[in-house]
Formats: sequence, C-alpha cells, structure tokens
Amino acid sequence: MIYLSIMALALLAVLGAARAEEGEAAAREPYQLVRSLQSLQDDIARGNLDAHNAQRGLLKQLGEQFQQADPNLWKDSRNARAAVTFLLSGGDPQVVHALRSRDLLSLDAAILDGAMAYIEGRPDEARERLGGVRARSLPAALGAEIALVQSALLAKSDVKASIDRLDEVRLLMPGTLVEEAALRREIFLVGQADDFDKFEFLATRYFRRYRHSIYAGNFRQRFALSVARFSFAQQTARFPRLVGVLDHLDGASQRALYLLIARTALVRGKTEMTVLAAERVLALTEDEDSPARGRAELYRAAARLVTSGHAQALEDLQQIDAGRLPEQDAELLAAALKLGRTVRKALPTVSAKVDVDDGVPTAMRPRIDFSASLGAINRAQQLLDESGAQLKERNR
Repeated sequence: MIYLSIMALALLAVLGAARAEEGEAAAREPYQLVRSLQSLQDDIARGNLDAHNAQRGLLKQLGEQFQQADPNLWKDSRNARAAVTFLLSGGDPQVVHALRSRDLLSLDAAILDGAMAYIEGRPDEARERLGGVRARSLPAALGAEIALVQSALLAKSDVKASIDRLDEVRLLMPGTLVEEAALRREIFLVGQADDFDKFEFLATRYFRRYRHSIYAGNFRQRFALSVARFSFAQQTARFPRLVGVLDHLDGASQRALYLLIARTALVRGKTEMTVLAAERVLALTEDEDSPARGRAELYRAAARLVTSGHAQALEDLQQIDAGRLPEQDAELLAAALKLGRTVRKALPTVSAKVDVDDGVPTAMRPRIDFSASLGAINRAQQLLDESGAQLKERNR
C-alpha cells in the first residue's frame, strides 16, 4: 500500500499551513522547518520510498518559505544556521545567495563561504574556509553537516583525517540520514586503509541500523565490489568475520552480495575467495534449479580449474547449462571451458614468487586471468555492475 510517512505528512501540514495563512510565528521559523526536513530525511534512512520521492518538492517549498520569511527572523542565530543546514541538505543555493545578498544571515563567514564554495564546486576555497572550523564546537545538526563536508574535501589528500571527521559526524548525529551517509563513506575509507577491525565494526553497524535505507541497495553493490578489492579480502582467514557482518542481511541480499564478491574475486584471480563466497551462496540456496545456485557453481568451478581438482572442475563446468545463465555469465562459462582445456597443457616456467592469495608459490599453480581469456568481454567492471541488478529487489 502506498502511503506518506508520518514525518512527510507532518512537514506537508506545516508548509501548507504556512503558505495558506499567517499562522503562528513559530510555524514559520526556518530552524523548525529544517528540523522537519531532517525528520523526513531520517525517514528515508529507514527505507520510506514515499519520503524520498517527496523530498525534492519539500525542499523547493522550504526555499520559498525562507525567501518569504520575516527578515527579523534571521536575526536569530538558529535560523541563520538553519540556512546552511538547508543548503548542505540539498536545498537550492540560490535561496541562500538571496538571503546573503540582503545581508540577513548573521553567521561565521568561514562557515557560510565554505559551504557555498563546496556546493558550487570550488573545493580549494572550501578547504581553505572550512579547514579551521571545529565541527564539535557547533550545534549538532550544523556541526555534523560541516564535518561531512570536511571529510569529503580531505578524502583524497588525507584519508586518516577524513575518517576522523566521519567519526565526528556519527557522534554528533546518531540514528539519522547524516550518520547513514557518514557510515557509507567511512566503510570504504577504512577498507582502503586496510583497517579490517573498524571496517567490520562499521559495516555491522550499517547493516543493523540502515539495511532498509533507500540508499542501501546501491551501497550493497559498491560494498561487494570493494570487498574483493581490499587487501584484507585476500586473507581468507578473515572470511568468517565477513560472514558475520553479512549475516545481518536477509537471505536474498546475502546471496546477491556473495555472488558479486565471488565474481569480482574470480575476475581478479583471487581463487580461494571466489570458492569461499560461492560456497556461501550454495549454503544459502536450497532450490537446486535456482539461478543463483547455477552462477555460484560456475564461479566455484572456474576458480578450481587451476588447482589439483582441475578434472572435477572441468567436468562441473561441462554440466552447467549456459542457457540458464545471464548472458555475461554464459560468456564467462565459455571462457572458463576454453581455459580449462588449455590448462592441461604443460605450463611455462615462472618465478617462484609467493602469491598473497593463499601463500602457495606461483610456480606451483597457474593464475586465472579471465580479463585476457574473455577477450571481447574484457569489461569486467561493466559486467559486475550488471550483476548488481540482483540487488535491486525492494527492501522489506
């Protein structure tokens, strides 16, 4: 059944009343309207699609209310701060420009200038203006938004500082869409920094609190792609802890994630990770004819082609019906079969370099290089993105 969230209805009521009649002065206070907007956005973090669809129109109405507000209201510092929060929450920058041109916003120039520079795509100026601002010295809502911006501005130049700012966001605004956004960003940053303990903690927190978020579907896809790229994904001893993180998801989401992890690892030659992830899919899939099961069997067999189980792997591949696979996996099956028949030939001499995937000297086993074997479909990233369609089922 389609319905508007309680928060969306409340905000519509507030805005409608403000537009229809004079009403009480408090109903037109910008900071109160922004609080209502934040409540609506928090509803988005809880998975309310109607709230998400209503957000654009509500932001527009908020901007109109700001422009029509009594100029004396802006003397209140809470309302001036609300204008910046509105801006950083997706509001129209022209509204804030207009207020500023009328000299109505009594606010630290560094904060106002920095926020405007960030929204308008001037990162160097934004870093200069916001660099000295201490987010925790500000009221929580504005401080969290500023820390989120600071983190984005530092992400490429100073990962540790960027992570620290996101920690501040989470402390300032727990249980909100702002925290949800901070978690999504921080999980990837700590993964890049190879901090598995923190990655595990943050990912568990996200999946516990925000697995129904409107943005969770896209996040899960990026999460799976990233997991296979992080160096800790090469350490199979940590896989049980990764399983513990994903256990917070429903079965369908887990299967989709493990399939993405398995395929990503396979394309990158991480055979043990491929097998572990594929076997998790099989353990989560009871239906023998399930498409997910067929894909998992493909990935597992392809990964085992260059192991002592080569003969069985090739036999397993030959038993897979290509007609039951998505097009990209049917192509992968063809490439795997070709590779499987080639592996029987004598191997060229290679150095005894130890591979970090499983500690086995490379000279003792060939590497899978599907990016070369696939030839015309040497577009692994595109194929992985297409696989992400499995993640778009509606959250319950």
